[in-house]
Amino acid sequence: MARNGDKRAKRPEHLRISRLAAADGAAPQTPGVQTPIVQTTNSAQNTDAYRAVSLKVVSGGLLTKGAVVFSSDSAQFFVAKGSAVAVYNARNGEMVQNFSAQGRRAAVVAVVAGRSARHVYTFSADARARLWDADTGAQLGEWALGARPEHAAADPARAGAFYVVLRRRQRQKRRRLAADGARRHTVSRVELGAGAARVEELFRATGLAGLAVRADGRWVAAFAKFRVHAARVGGGACVHHAWAQGERVSALAFSGDAALAVGDWRGRIVEWHCLDDGAPASTDRAVVRRTHHWHAHRVNALAAAGALLLSGGEEGVLVLWQLRTGARDYLPRLGSDIVGIAVSPDATRYALTLRDNTVRVVRAADRALESQLQGLRVAEPTNAQTTGLAVHPATRALALGAEPGCVQLFDAAADRHVATVEVAAYNRVGAGARPHVDRVQFSADGAWMATADARAGAAALKFWRLDPQTQRYRLATRVDAPH
Repeated sequence: MARNGDKRAKRPEHLRISRLAAADGAAPQTPGVQTPIVQTTNSAQNTDAYRAVSLKVVSGGLLTKGAVVFSSDSAQFFVAKGSAVAVYNARNGEMVQNFSAQGRRAAVVAVVAGRSARHVYTFSADARARLWDADTGAQLGEWALGARPEHAAADPARAGAFYVVLRRRQRQKRRRLAADGARRHTVSRVELGAGAARVEELFRATGLAGLAVRADGRWVAAFAKFRVHAARVGGGACVHHAWAQGERVSALAFSGDAALAVGDWRGRIVEWHCLDDGAPASTDRAVVRRTHHWHAHRVNALAAAGALLLSGGEEGVLVLWQLRTGARDYLPRLGSDIVGIAVSPDATRYALTLRDNTVRVVRAADRALESQLQGLRVAEPTNAQTTGLAVHPATRALALGAEPGCVQLFDAAADRHVATVEVAAYNRVGAGARPHVDRVQFSADGAWMATADARAGAAALKFWRLDPQTQRYRLATRVDAPH
């Protein structure tokens, strides 16, 4: 039906697309009101076409590289997007707030929820920590840390206290000799209160890549390549341990029974039952270990949920471990590699960050999808974006090559995912050849879509017809080796 005085001819009923169902079964979203991406100004004095175009809307971008952070009441979650922080409703995935420091472009490297549901702390690359009101987006406080933070986690034992991995300043000679990525770090306790920040160094290490804190705040752990660092804090003293894992470490978390769970590149999860208060400060101390192995590839993420330990990796399967009994359960077919897992404070929701720029919020009780946040499913860096930016005639959404073998429809004006069409299937686990969509085009009314994809030298031309009942594109014709 024409709107706002639009005199164009009406589209046939079966082409009035209000939504396109995603190929993986995820709940689609209805596009918002369209606004122009660029705004053109008419100026008789200005003959330069480039000066006549000004940027109107910036869309897309990476949602997050790791786990999201739930608010203390479990109703919202926070996502660091560059120098800004976005607040989303956990039940429907809608953005409710977005804020950033005025005049600052430094990236937010860590987000930590405050004890109040309205408060959230951010740690940025400009060596500053900030306190925000998540409801209004107002900045409530700011502290200088003296060094760039890399990771941060709250101290459960003290309000306004945090454990932070800080990058140490290096002399120029040492900086030249250091290996790529092997930065020098300190793990410190940081207290943010009235006045300046109070920073207390706990221990030093090189190349730290993760941080975990036990629920009682008595132990803090970090890892660097083949070594796990753990420190017992409290009582005015810190006892530092450094243990070799035997395989490169990829993730760690404290489980519900206070053991330290360590994931590695071989897909193993090793429980370390060595965190007793009488542990001596020795790097050669024998520790009690128990190994669990299901993942075929690297364990990307670990998180504790009561008596359960959650793990995820390249298989796109969430594994739920009952560590005491050895039993396990699975949430399969998530659609992409798991790179981050967050558990809500009330343990009723799991937020899974996937490599295809998706955040899925799952109910813990029945493992059902509660909400989904989908960003641009950009093609892999090794595959150039060759599809261009075709426009879907019915939704006015941009169509572009997404993750291997897919076409994504993205509403750039509303910064919202519309649909995903899987053009060429492939095995997500393993190092086999992956397909790439080279071209995509639509008929004038949007009833047909044509795609060209290739994999390891084999090309295919495919024609898709829109099913008016399901609002999905169905493969109608395939031409192999077109020429």
